[in-house]
Amino acid sequence: PLALGVLALTGAFTTLMRLLAIVLSPSLAVLAVARNVLAEAVRLRVSLLFIVLLIFGLAALPGLLDPAQPLRYRVQSFLQYGTGGSFWLIAVLTVVFAAATVAFEQRDKVIWQTMTKPVAPWQYILGKWLGVSALAAVLLTVSASGIFLFVEYLRTQPAQDERSAYVAAAGQGITEDRLALETQILTARVARTIDDAELDDEQFEKNVEGRVEQELAALEEAGISLEERQSRRMQVAAKVRDSLRKSVQQVYRAIEPGQGEYFRFSGMKDARESELPLILRMKVDAGSNRPDAVYRVTMEFPASPRGGVQVEEVVLGQFMVFRLLPGVVDADGNVLIHVVNGDALRRTVNPETISFPPDGLEMSYVVGGYRANFARVMAVLWVKLAFLAMLGVCASTFLSFPVACLVSLTVFVSAEGAGFLLDALQNYATEDRDGKMLLVPTLIAQVARVVGTAFKVYAELKPTGRLVDGLRLGWGAVAGGAGVLAVWTVLLYGAAVLIFRRRELATYSGQ
Repeated sequence: PLALGVLALTGAFTTLMRLLAIVLSPSLAVLAVARNVLAEAVRLRVSLLFIVLLIFGLAALPGLLDPAQPLRYRVQSFLQYGTGGSFWLIAVLTVVFAAATVAFEQRDKVIWQTMTKPVAPWQYILGKWLGVSALAAVLLTVSASGIFLFVEYLRTQPAQDERSAYVAAAGQGITEDRLALETQILTARVARTIDDAELDDEQFEKNVEGRVEQELAALEEAGISLEERQSRRMQVAAKVRDSLRKSVQQVYRAIEPGQGEYFRFSGMKDARESELPLILRMKVDAGSNRPDAVYRVTMEFPASPRGGVQVEEVVLGQFMVFRLLPGVVDADGNVLIHVVNGDALRRTVNPETISFPPDGLEMSYVVGGYRANFARVMAVLWVKLAFLAMLGVCASTFLSFPVACLVSLTVFVSAEGAGFLLDALQNYATEDRDGKMLLVPTLIAQVARVVGTAFKVYAELKPTGRLVDGLRLGWGAVAGGAGVLAVWTVLLYGAAVLIFRRRELATYSGQ
């Protein structure tokens, strides 16, 4: 019920804010500034508006789920919209409030009263950041608690084809919906993609050199001078090498009708010792991926004690999930799979060549529980919010409130979209058909590449996506991402302190 949800979340927020006030009660300059920030957060209407939106949104979200859907889809939808929506709302609040708490004090000359007291610039900036980060932590804790408790509630609801939770309607076994929920979503899995095709390095470099000479010859016919051709040789070689490597892998992942290909997943020794099933995720492309076409694909696992031959019907252009026994992993921790484009048992073939995209063959296995993974995801989200808090504080030390918000939100959106940006650059043309460089697209590509590379680690964390897909966010990834964001936060803090020391915060009026 919406009323009970709002009441519970509001009570949790109030309790945490009071506890935080107690924690920040010691008489220290930094903590005093942080306490004032929290008091300001409760007093400002903007902060109150965001808090109300967050609480009402989380309380109302469960009522929007369709009870007719399979349980696994309802849980995934709630995790996706609950976690992602809460983070974005808190992130916008963090940026806006961090900019407001510094910019408004300078605009209203309140800063003069603070800085005339024994408060150094570094203490002021640190206190502001601490207060905003603490507010973000409270809001994230409230959101995470509501999301976690409702997911646990959903988990105890009957799944599809169950008469009660964990009891199949047929009275035996476990339903497909429950099995998918417990082994694919509410868990922590490690995923592996197939190894790349092995290349003969010597022959590969010869092929690259041949293609480079062809490209340079085409430039010569186009009237490009010798000096310019020589200066562009390394650039052309790098482009050809990357393109040729991708082409080789594409050919490796393509199988003609009636033919087969061996693919290997390495580094899965832990999965062999597990008693839980492995998850094979497959996406098959063929022709135009007609939605009404169904292909039969044969998969053989040589390491399986029973031969491991199975034929599956696949829908083109969509991910299909198959469960495998741990016996498909050999003694070296590898899974070898032989895929045949056709039905080897019926001796029939599919009409067209099938292919797999780079992520079209993925093997995963369970290595941990959902609850610990949820905690790690929330820790990463708070680190992101702490970075945004320092970004907003730093921007507002020398910019007005609207401009500081605009700059901070632009950086935030760029960081969140860095992964998509780098992927899109692979298909972005910077040359015409004759190989001549296009100035404007090249400049756009260079700027986009710099932005994407700068926030690559930030974007690769993908905590919400990992949580929704049941993939493990390991401590190594958490430490690496947190370390990079911590370095950026410290650099922004140093810049903010340096700027603040040089600012003329108040002018004596003579009165």
